[in-house]
Amino acid sequence: RPPARAPRPIGSAPWAPRCRRRRLAAGRLALELPGGGAPKATAAMASDWDRTLRRTSLTITAALAAGTAAAAAAVVWRRSRQRDEDAAGSSVLSVLRSGARGASRRTAIGSITWAEVAEHDRLDDAWVVISGEVYNVTPFLEEHPGGKLLLLAFAGRDATEPFETVGHSALAMRELRGLHIGELNTVAPWTHQGGGTLKGAAPLRRAELTGGRKAPDPDKVDPLWKVQSFGFLPARDPVGIEALFGTVFEPFAEFCELLPALGFTGKFRQKLDGDPQLQACMLRAGEPDALQGLTDDQIERAFCVVGYTMIAYWRGGTLAFSSGVVAADQGSQRQLEGGSCGIDDTKVVLPAFLSKPMLRLSEHLKRPPMIDYASTVLYNWARIDKNGPITMSNVRCVVRLTGLNDEEWFFKTHVIIESEAAHAISAVIAACAADNDDELLNQLMLLEEAMWRVVRACLPIMYERDETGTPKCSEHIFYQILRPLIKSGPLIFEGDSQNTSKDGGSDGAAAPAPRSLAGPSGAMSSLLPAIDAACGIQMTSEKLRDTLGKFELSMPAGHREFLAEMRGTMSIRKRILLSRPVGGEPSEQHEALVRSFNRVISRVLDFRWQHWSYVKNFVMKPGNISHAVGTGGTTFDFLQQHITDTEKARIRSSCDGFSRMHSEPPELPPIRLPPDSAYKRHRDAPQKEFWSVDGDHGLLARQPLVSPETAPFSRNLSPPMLEAFQAVWNLALRIPALCAARGPFYDAINAASGKLAAMQDDRAVAGLSEVAREHLMTTLTHIAAGCVATGHKKPPRCVEKPLQVVARSVGRPPHMDFAELVLNNWNVSEIACIDRDDSQEAEQAANGKEVGQRFRHQVVWRFLAMPDEEWYRATHIILHEEAREIVAAIRVGHVAMRDQNDIAAVSSMVRIGAWCNKFCDYFDAYFESKDSRTESVMVRRLEPFISHGGLHDLTSEETACWVYCMGSSVLLPALHAFFGVQMCPVMETDNPDVESLGATMRRTLQEARVFMPVPHREFIELLEKPGVSVRQYCFRRFGAKSVSVEVLHDLEAGYNDSLNTLVRFLSRRVHLVSRFFPPLAGTFGALNSDIEAAMQHSRLQLLKMRQRVFRSMQQ
Repeated sequence: RPPARAPRPIGSAPWAPRCRRRRLAAGRLALELPGGGAPKATAAMASDWDRTLRRTSLTITAALAAGTAAAAAAVVWRRSRQRDEDAAGSSVLSVLRSGARGASRRTAIGSITWAEVAEHDRLDDAWVVISGEVYNVTPFLEEHPGGKLLLLAFAGRDATEPFETVGHSALAMRELRGLHIGELNTVAPWTHQGGGTLKGAAPLRRAELTGGRKAPDPDKVDPLWKVQSFGFLPARDPVGIEALFGTVFEPFAEFCELLPALGFTGKFRQKLDGDPQLQACMLRAGEPDALQGLTDDQIERAFCVVGYTMIAYWRGGTLAFSSGVVAADQGSQRQLEGGSCGIDDTKVVLPAFLSKPMLRLSEHLKRPPMIDYASTVLYNWARIDKNGPITMSNVRCVVRLTGLNDEEWFFKTHVIIESEAAHAISAVIAACAADNDDELLNQLMLLEEAMWRVVRACLPIMYERDETGTPKCSEHIFYQILRPLIKSGPLIFEGDSQNTSKDGGSDGAAAPAPRSLAGPSGAMSSLLPAIDAACGIQMTSEKLRDTLGKFELSMPAGHREFLAEMRGTMSIRKRILLSRPVGGEPSEQHEALVRSFNRVISRVLDFRWQHWSYVKNFVMKPGNISHAVGTGGTTFDFLQQHITDTEKARIRSSCDGFSRMHSEPPELPPIRLPPDSAYKRHRDAPQKEFWSVDGDHGLLARQPLVSPETAPFSRNLSPPMLEAFQAVWNLALRIPALCAARGPFYDAINAASGKLAAMQDDRAVAGLSEVAREHLMTTLTHIAAGCVATGHKKPPRCVEKPLQVVARSVGRPPHMDFAELVLNNWNVSEIACIDRDDSQEAEQAANGKEVGQRFRHQVVWRFLAMPDEEWYRATHIILHEEAREIVAAIRVGHVAMRDQNDIAAVSSMVRIGAWCNKFCDYFDAYFESKDSRTESVMVRRLEPFISHGGLHDLTSEETACWVYCMGSSVLLPALHAFFGVQMCPVMETDNPDVESLGATMRRTLQEARVFMPVPHREFIELLEKPGVSVRQYCFRRFGAKSVSVEVLHDLEAGYNDSLNTLVRFLSRRVHLVSRFFPPLAGTFGALNSDIEAAMQHSRLQLLKMRQRVFRSMQQ
């Protein structure tokens, strides 16, 4: 029936004529809302109505069946307003619950727990949970159109996400309602008290801490440093300092809690030097029988305590301001100076009451007499809750040098890394002992997952901030305060008979020589050396081998023995190479091993790059130095060399398209396309459309922006119109000069109004060619922005009228956005020629350019004419031109998915991943070399131009979201749509600022659609159609019985690796926003963490799903 009161005509927006018919059809369907209101759609919803109506058709049917006509219209309106918010399945939930109320139930609502659901995971008894509702799908297994494998993979689990991803018809929804048996009493998965997820939870790969091992039995008799299921942490939790009470080391233990207060000021040295009785007590710890009767745990704790006491004596009072602040007279002025105790730590002789105990412990443990990685990290922690997990909140440092939280956070982070890496070491041991390729493949997958968790969940802990935005471990505090205390240096041990000087003392006796001591360093950890040995990563540099060999002397003896054993075993790499088939077609099993091994190498590289970022952030940047020395006393050149050696360990696959092995995308296998295929039509589109996404210039406009007299369309312009174009061009050139400090730009436009008379004819403007109208749109929006920036609400009539007409003709609002700011604001210029090879000349000749010429992109219109503005626009011009590779990969991927060509589908994902990595490196190079101090100023100067005069004035948060999303660019939405993930899903958070920023981000993304060029909008609508994402394709292929395990592995690896690169690319966007908007850096970082967590939530685990299916069928 017709509505009681028709809604406002949605198709009346002058900038969206193509959506008019679809919107009016939606308006005819909408019914009157409760309270007499009618649904009002904005222009930003125009491109979403078709999809909204399809998704809500079943909901409308259910509402009408209930006799509520107004509720149907409300559903349409609500779904169009909350498209981004409904990712969790609320659209399906309302239908399921409405149909389930009258269905027969096993028990009362809310009585089914996760524990009960988890018990039903077999072929003859399968339950699933969808949006909080429980269904018995056992009778439907054989009838499921996607195959029973997909249902069995989620038996006893939460299947909401794959159910929403694949999409289902109204018939399937009715069938599902008949299988309903009850409602879950909680939506959250059931978990252990220790944090581990039970099998009742959804099979997700999360970047979360596992909590490490449970507290072992303190009475275990295993060697303290035996490497087993808990990695390189000790076999038992470290004992406290109280374990030394009643031993000869008790005097050292009593001073532990005083070290931060006395050691820093230098008073600790004064106290020890002035107390002969205390010295005698300490000296007894250096006697030959001092260690008799002590356990390994007590000896290790004694080494830690004596080592920290030695550091406090050696380095105490050497820091600036460590002796307080004094007033110094300089003429008539008085100023404050910070002084030290006058101690030169390079000439210290450690007295016998400290040197002899330290040398005795060093000799027993066979480690240098210096605090090392084991004494500061591996054996310097204790659980707060003895039965709790190893997490940052449940672990504390036992011995400390300072009272700074930064020291605590720095060393505890490394404890967490070692704890979580225990899973990787267990996988390494099992992989080396595997007796068949299937077991080896499984252990490689576990090893990659464990290293991925270390990189994604552990290493970023170092950069966490508190609720005020302050770093929990400040790089400046580490560099200026903590690092000088634990750095390497020479030290003379009194009574050191094993290290004497050739010159001898004054009495002719041999005098002790200085020992060169290496401070604690991450290179003393056994984690990466063990993985290097297992994976066959060679060290090509002799200097690197010698450096790491010196660090290994500081490892516990048990760790050194383990490394020696690993190096004497055949490496995984060599084993895979020896199993390569001889002749014939390559084995799928072998190729799966190669790809899994290379993924492990990628995770090792990720770890090393993160370690390198530690060096840059905590040493090089605070010290403003390019060639630094670590706390271990060596330069960091070996890190770069080790990264290079790790890259060389990759195994070349017979089909490199399955894994990202190079920065450049691999050659894709040939795909046979039908003559009338969609890909061919899209490929030929650049000849027809100005904004085709398949053109040679990628997502940029088809033609550069040039002056009117040289533009090809000028031949078709009348003389008055050509004069008007030239006048507009000249006005835009004067924007930087006349808009500064609210200059006379508005008056200059009025003065030139006579030359713009030809543009006051609506028909003349609308009758221009597409290229002329787009160029006019870009120029006029810049002029209008200049008027607003000088304090005027809108431009003069002579500019506003043609702007309204041309905006209506191109299908976009009459305001500047990313298309005008970047995509259609470029030109090319020839630059000096350099030596070029034949392939580059051939490429130029193929593109119709003269051989020997080189071109670069330039920005045409500017507001500020400053380097930062130029850098921002030019960088994004290059980014969107190179996006043609993304579009081509998406097109090929769609054709491959249509033809079920798994190899080509994976290759398209790999190509996208390679592109993201290439531009991450591109941005990193600029971030590293470019000074960021002027960028925030540039943004504040640009805000009057880009944040005002649009649909509404933008706040700083909205502008920051606009920068992150690249405004109305289709690039990021297209990438997310292709992978089938949301760009900014609704997430629960306790931070109201993050929640508000997330809502702003979603609103920005929704409003950006209307500013997109029409072909770009059509492109994203195509990608968002049901069933076309690569995620949905992977689920469909999983349900096919003919798909092998190797193919599932390739799909899973290709998808997850590509998703990782997308996360990496998004992190560079956050970095850019943080540089532009420093006050929002903390909030944006927190929001990005939530977005990243949601992305990791979307990772596929097809092989684990297949394993669960096999177990269910066996049961």
